[in-house]
Amino acid sequence: MSNIAVKDGGCVTPALVKCAYQAPYPEVRVTKPNAYYAQLLLEDYAGQVSETTAITQYLYHHYVLEQEYKEISDLLSCIALVEMHHQEMLAETIVKLGVDPRFRTIGQNNVETYWSASFIIYGTALCDRISADIASEWAAIANYRRHQSIIDDPYIKTILERIIVDELHHITLFNQVLYKYCQPLLRQDGSTNTAKSANK
Repeated sequence: MSNIAVKDGGCVTPALVKCAYQAPYPEVRVTKPNAYYAQLLLEDYAGQVSETTAITQYLYHHYVLEQEYKEISDLLSCIALVEMHHQEMLAETIVKLGVDPRFRTIGQNNVETYWSASFIIYGTALCDRISADIASEWAAIANYRRHQSIIDDPYIKTILERIIVDELHHITLFNQVLYKYCQPLLRQDGSTNTAKSANK
């Protein structure tokens, strides 16, 4: 994707520049094939809390908010593009680890669970949708941290750390939306004047 981030080229889009943290992405590589590590990354790639879920959730929110909240809708599609890059990096890593990057997780006894659109938090209004997006980012970070603690491969740890940095940046962007549209207004005297609710 962006050459500000990826050594092997691609194009720089305004969306990627805005919604990705401005730091290089590491080269996708692994120490050696490892099916167990790949299974862990499949959770981040296509589990219930995953890049695939984030992409589709943000795009759905983009579609339904576009007419009334164009600025927020554009932000959601922008962030979804960054999540697509995360998904791509995870897929490439999973392949290098020796596993097919189908959109599923592999559990005990090699039971496969394919990704489902039921994983998406659809929401009913602006503020609960953005709150759900923030919660999804925190849940993804928790999964990445857990996998970092298990995976003993410095290259993969570095990839996951770089993804986490983007997710933290996304939380900042989403929190700005919450502050602007969903929080009570603070008066000069310190009292609050409840803003017109965007939950409609």
